[in-house]
Amino acid sequence: MVVLGMLAMSAGLPLFDMTGRQAAQAAPPSSENDEGAASRPERPRMQSLAPSSRGGVVPSQRVLVDARATFRQRYGNPATRARTSTATLLVAEALLAEATDESDPAVKWVILDEARKLAISAGSPQIIGRAVRIASSEFDFDALNVEYRSLLEIPLRALDPGRASELAEAAEGIATRAEIDRSFDLALLAQGLSVRAWQRAGSIDGARTASKRLEALEQTAKTAKTAKTAKAPPRGP
Repeated sequence: MVVLGMLAMSAGLPLFDMTGRQAAQAAPPSSENDEGAASRPERPRMQSLAPSSRGGVVPSQRVLVDARATFRQRYGNPATRARTSTATLLVAEALLAEATDESDPAVKWVILDEARKLAISAGSPQIIGRAVRIASSEFDFDALNVEYRSLLEIPLRALDPGRASELAEAAEGIATRAEIDRSFDLALLAQGLSVRAWQRAGSIDGARTASKRLEALEQTAKTAKTAKTAKAPPRGP
């Protein structure tokens, strides 16, 4: 709350004086890493994806309208005030802390979703992962898919080698978890992203290892598909 309050005061606006009437998504903060932002596709929304039967029901769109208004009343639009990647990450961290003590499920969902979107803007795979994991511990949605699609929204060409390495490792983690869940399509997509991220990081060894892992996954997926087809009952005449 301290970080969010400081951002509100720096804009000359009291933290709780926002009307919160608009439910529009937060705009990404302006920074030198935002090259090509205008051409990015719409960011994935956690509530738009299929459930995975792990937690509580995701708040309905009608309930989320009021929850977003509450969020704006409390915090304004943090993304418009956090004008550097560092400031954006501080705000995202503060929102994760706020979500921990939030008792209203719909408002908690919005806080976590806003933190995730800020992390996308700042290019932080770690905070994206934390936001999704916290949400998945309480709500029922396809967390792996959301985390992958969130990582996909980070423009690789804007990342320095260190951040690109973080993205590569995060994508590999998703690929591993997806393989365990036998979600081979997602595993292949995530591992492919890992290869590209290691290449962006300039890590020849990392890219080579990730490529070998991708080849192994492709073979595993092919074997699983063949086995599934063999077990399928014959079709009637």
